[in-house]
Amino acid sequence: MPIYEYVCNDCDNMFEILTTSSKVAEKVQCSKCKSEKVTKIMSAGSFRLNSGTSLPSTPSGPSLGCAGKSGFS
Repeated sequence: MPIYEYVCNDCDNMFEILTTSSKVAEKVQCSKCKSEKVTKIMSAGSFRLNSGTSLPSTPSGPSLGCAGKSGFS
């Protein structure tokens, strides 16, 4: 079941709703003030990279490489 995140336009409350696909079209109310003036927000779980995008496999920053000082002589 997907989790949708919302922010209330009246009280700025951020909340999540665990729902089934068939209930997505139902009206959503703020969990704090019960207002129906809510906006669905993009969550980290709903963000996907394009299939052609690749991320570096190592952290960015200075690289010591083979000639760097690693503590071994």
